[in-house]
Amino acid sequence: MNAYATLEMLKSQSALDIQGAAHDRRLISLLEGVSRQVDGWCSRHFFTLSATRLFDSNDSATLRTPDLISVYPSGMRTDEGGKRSFDTVWDASDFLLHPANADPTGGHDASRPYTAALAGGRRGFPVGHRTVRISGEWGYWRRLRSAEETTAARIGTSESSARLNTGADVETGHTILVGSEQMYVRGREGQTLEVARAVNGSAAAAHSAGSAIWVYEYPAPVVEAVIIQCCKLWRRGGPAGGAESSPSGLDADARQLVSQYRRLAAGVV
Repeated sequence: MNAYATLEMLKSQSALDIQGAAHDRRLISLLEGVSRQVDGWCSRHFFTLSATRLFDSNDSATLRTPDLISVYPSGMRTDEGGKRSFDTVWDASDFLLHPANADPTGGHDASRPYTAALAGGRRGFPVGHRTVRISGEWGYWRRLRSAEETTAARIGTSESSARLNTGADVETGHTILVGSEQMYVRGREGQTLEVARAVNGSAAAAHSAGSAIWVYEYPAPVVEAVIIQCCKLWRRGGPAGGAESSPSGLDADARQLVSQYRRLAAGVV
């Protein structure tokens, strides 16, 4: 669950110029839906997903993967005997992630995902169906900025709200990281956030008062494409004269912005 642009961006004077909160629920749903539309058109996602995935292997030296940000410690495992037990744990020195200079956690515009794992000298990927299991973070990149705000009170594991100290740089539509838990901000009233807990594969946890808050950031062209498409849909056809659309319904300008990120779809077993 996430959106690539915030409610405040969409309602701003430079976009829809909407005052008041009467349409907020519909607008945030629109942001979420359009974010998934952009993912679908690009055949990749830009949020950070924590997940375990299984892969077929037809090459003992190279394993192609979807967009990969990082592999957790002991997260690379193989099934050597066909029992689906994945008892063989690979050390970090047993494999390399490729391309070498992708740097998906570098926090800069040249960051891009890893798309393959290369076996080291003493190991090889077992050839066969569902022989490799990888636990890690998946997505185009992981970029975080430190929020000005921190938690103002303890947050229990099941609470759906979070109270922050003074500040206003966490907005509706942001995905935030507190500790190792991702939370999706569904609304904000004053210093209180309405949040969806443990999103994108993360686990709910208790957080003490004064915990740091990090905000996930996405490529600027992706953010702008989401805003353009949301404006088009809200206005039921865009500015006077109409807007050219692809068969998928994505606005022509939005498509141009995100075309650099589009790739051929790759299956994941």
